[in-house]
Amino acid sequence: MSDNGISVEKELLELKDRVKEMDMGLRHILALLQTSPPLSHPVDRTFLLLREEARDRALTRLDAGMVKRCELRKDCRHKFADFLERNLELLDLPRIEEDNILSRMEELEAMRSKAVPGRCDDCFDEVGTLFRQQQELMKALRLYRSHEEVRQSLDTLPEAEVVKELLEPLSNVQRLNIMKSLVKAPRSFSELSSVTNLRGGNLLYHLQRLTATQMIVQRGGRGDYALSERGTRALEMVNDLYLRTLTTATGKVTEKADQGRTVMGPSPPCP
Repeated sequence: MSDNGISVEKELLELKDRVKEMDMGLRHILALLQTSPPLSHPVDRTFLLLREEARDRALTRLDAGMVKRCELRKDCRHKFADFLERNLELLDLPRIEEDNILSRMEELEAMRSKAVPGRCDDCFDEVGTLFRQQQELMKALRLYRSHEEVRQSLDTLPEAEVVKELLEPLSNVQRLNIMKSLVKAPRSFSELSSVTNLRGGNLLYHLQRLTATQMIVQRGGRGDYALSERGTRALEMVNDLYLRTLTTATGKVTEKADQGRTVMGPSPPCP
């Protein structure tokens, strides 16, 4: 199995463990993950299964947890279900910001402020619990981390490793060009030479630097070069960083950020 395959399989196993810890009762989806070959389907399929199961489980919990004998139950159930559904729509974003979560929290509190004190507490507490579980799913899918969690992770950021294994490989125009050219499909040495206008040893040097840091992989001894899972994520993050920072002066940051999920195009199949 290739390094890329091992990486994807490891992430799926980690995701299964996180789902188990969330206490969301996703036994059905775990069974599907256990019986499906890790690399026979794109990770997107697993993502869709998780989202659908999360939606079904949330509605089931909502129906079981809401007060049964209440003339407002039907109307409130509709509003709560819509709230939870729109939360799951955040999973379509390339990254979920803390502002997205805070906005949803404020919306829930605004709904609670209009409720009858003491009479509606149980229903709102249930929805609040389901909302927190949805946040855990977002974290498990690595789409969301709070500002505080990001700040805490910075304390242990290994500077030397980040520079050597991430920043340095991506800080060269030719290497970045090579990685971009591999987004849609693997390419041979000669094809990369045509794309980059590099010849012989010059091109080989950059390819060896990218393979050494696992940004790209080579199929077989002299096969085509392909973007690895690690390289795909790194390139997407660079693209995201560019959209969020360097384009600020143009005044088009919002428009470009909205398009950020498609700027990269589809990822190539794992080698």
